[in-house]
Amino acid sequence: MNTLDKLNTVRARLVLWTMAINAMLLMVLGSVGWIVLRRTQDQALNDTLQLSAAQLIAAVDVNNGAFIVPPSDAAALVERGVFGWVVNQESTVDAVVGRNISINLVDVHLDQLIEQQLASGEQVRLLRRPFAESTGSVIVGISTLPLQQTSRNILLALAIATPVVLALSAMGGLFLAGRALKPIASITAQARRIGRDNLTHRLALTGPRDEVRELAQVFDEMLDRLQAAFEGEQRFTSDASHELRTPLGLLKAQITLALARPRDAQALTKMVQAMEGYVDRMTRLIETMLSLARTEMPLNQYMSVNVAELLGNLAEQVQIAHASRRIQFSLDAQSALFANVQGDPDRLTQLFMNLLDNAAKYSPDGSSVRIVVKPQQGGWAIDIADQGDGI
Repeated sequence: MNTLDKLNTVRARLVLWTMAINAMLLMVLGSVGWIVLRRTQDQALNDTLQLSAAQLIAAVDVNNGAFIVPPSDAAALVERGVFGWVVNQESTVDAVVGRNISINLVDVHLDQLIEQQLASGEQVRLLRRPFAESTGSVIVGISTLPLQQTSRNILLALAIATPVVLALSAMGGLFLAGRALKPIASITAQARRIGRDNLTHRLALTGPRDEVRELAQVFDEMLDRLQAAFEGEQRFTSDASHELRTPLGLLKAQITLALARPRDAQALTKMVQAMEGYVDRMTRLIETMLSLARTEMPLNQYMSVNVAELLGNLAEQVQIAHASRRIQFSLDAQSALFANVQGDPDRLTQLFMNLLDNAAKYSPDGSSVRIVVKPQQGGWAIDIADQGDGI
C-alpha cells in the first residue's frame, strides 16, 4: 500500500469516526429532546385535567336534586378539548359535557389519573374529582392523541434529520480530513524527492503553527544534520584520497629507485628507513582522519617542531621521489636553525609535503624549487617558490 492509499484510508477512518460521533450525538440529543417534550406535554395534559375538573365542579348547579352544567361553562371546556360527566351519588350520569363517549366510569377512581382506550383505538386520559358537599363527583377526560402525534412527529423528524446530518457530517469530515492531511501529503511528496543528490531541498512548510508544521520543522532540522554529515563524509573521502596520494607516491618512488639498480647495504637501509617513515606517516594520517570522522572535531597533538629541519628532510624525500625529472631543492634556513614552533608534526608534515610535492610536480624538468625560512613578526615565514606556470 503506497502513501496515497494510506492517506485515503486515514481520511476514510476520520470520516467514519465523524459520522459515528455525529450519529450518537444526534440520537442522544433527539432522545433527550423527545423525553423532555413528552414529559412537558404529559404534565400539561394533567394540569389541564386538574383545572378543568375544578372549573366543572365550580360551574355545576343543582336543580331539583339534579346536577346541571351551564352551557357557557360547558362550551369553555369543550373549546379546551375536554369532555366530562357529572355523576350523582347513585353513580348515575346527570350531565354530559362535550363528547358523549362510552367508557367504564366505575373504573375511574377518585383523584386518580388513568388512561383508557376507546373502541376506535383512541387513547384518553381521565380524572375523577368529588364534590365537597355531596357524594357526587365529576369525571373529566382529554384525548392523548396530540401527545402521540407529537411523539410521531419527533420520531419522523429524527428519521429525516439523521441521514441529512450524517451526509453533511460526511462531507464536512471529508473536507476537514483532506485539509488536515494535505500537509502530510505534501511532506510525503517532498520527502520522496529528497535524495543523495539534492539534500539541499527542504520542506519549508507554511501555515498555522500546529503539530504538522512542527513535524516538518523537525524533519528539516534532521535534513540539515544529514546534509552536514554527508558533506563531512565527502570531505573525508576527498581529503583521505588527496592526503594519501603523496606519501604513497613517495613510497612508490623509493621502491622503484631501490629496484632500479644494485645498491649497497647502507643505501638500501637508508631507503628502507625512508619507506618506513612514509608508512608510519600514512598510518598516523589514517588514524587521525578516522578519529576526525568519528568525533567531527580536530585532534591536534602540539609539541615543539623545528620547521627548518622538517623542511630539509621533506625536501630530500621529494627530490628523491622526482629524481628522474632532476628537480633540485634548495633550503635557505641559516638564520632559522632553531626555528622551533608549537605544532602538530603530522599536520605540518602533511602541509609541507603537499606544497613541496606540488611544487615539484608542476615545475619543468631540470628546474629548481627554493625554500626560505626567515623570522617575521615574532614568528617564522616560510616561502616555497618553484619555476612552474603558477596557479
